[in-house]
Amino acid sequence: MSRVVVVGTLNMDLVVRVERLPDLGETVLGTTLIERPGGKGANQAMAAASLVPTSLIGAVGDDDTGRRMLDAARAGGVDVRHVVTVDEVSGRAIIEVDAAADNRIVVVSGANSLLTPEAVRAALDEAEPSIVLTQLESPMAVTDSIAQWAHDCGCRFVLNPSPVAALPESVLAAADPVVVNEIEAAYFTLCSAQQVSADPEAVARDLCSLSKSVVITLGAAGVVVADSVRTSTVEVDRVPVSDTTGAGDHFAGVLAAGLAVGTGLHTAARDAAHAATAFLAGRSTG
Repeated sequence: MSRVVVVGTLNMDLVVRVERLPDLGETVLGTTLIERPGGKGANQAMAAASLVPTSLIGAVGDDDTGRRMLDAARAGGVDVRHVVTVDEVSGRAIIEVDAAADNRIVVVSGANSLLTPEAVRAALDEAEPSIVLTQLESPMAVTDSIAQWAHDCGCRFVLNPSPVAALPESVLAAADPVVVNEIEAAYFTLCSAQQVSADPEAVARDLCSLSKSVVITLGAAGVVVADSVRTSTVEVDRVPVSDTTGAGDHFAGVLAAGLAVGTGLHTAARDAAHAATAFLAGRSTG
């Protein structure tokens, strides 16, 4: 039985490094080109699997890219028996990263778009997780079904609503926690990203009116955690960063793993923040 089940995407990332991101209609020269397995679902599952038994529910195409992604997930300790193979090309993400480590990402969903609520619910029934974690790269009907399944089964539901999109109140209300960055927190509280940066604890408390608990990641400014009992801030070390891609996924996966073994939310968020910092430091030197 997996302690954590992640429902989400598997994408092959095509990472292009540039000195600066191009303006609209402009051509710039890239410096390097790297292909690596990714996708929010796979990234989060591999982070969680480094700590607890973890399964991934998703979809890949019947192609070499899909097989390579499954091999990478298995090598990372992820149980992939619930990743289905469908008649569609595997998902891809084109990622531009500039010298300041800022990025711009385009995702082509491919096989990920064919994941169905029925397949997900059947896989969750079989896996019986302590924690189910998902994002918003899968079809919205899948997200709805996960929230409902978690409610019906009494399973803790961790939601990372990225890429940000409108959600039914019932989905947000089921999240414990909802894990958002500044832009996502601003979206759901109808404020600006500047307001989130100025007083993230107040925004986190506001967001708690929509969900059971809240985690706001603030990059180098740390992490804010809020639940019905208290609000806390986690400070993080500043490290040289060459590429931030995947850091938020690493945070979410480690957070879910901590919750799965009974760690309290505030402590689990602190541990996840430090793990994400180490992930970034390792990428800048690796």
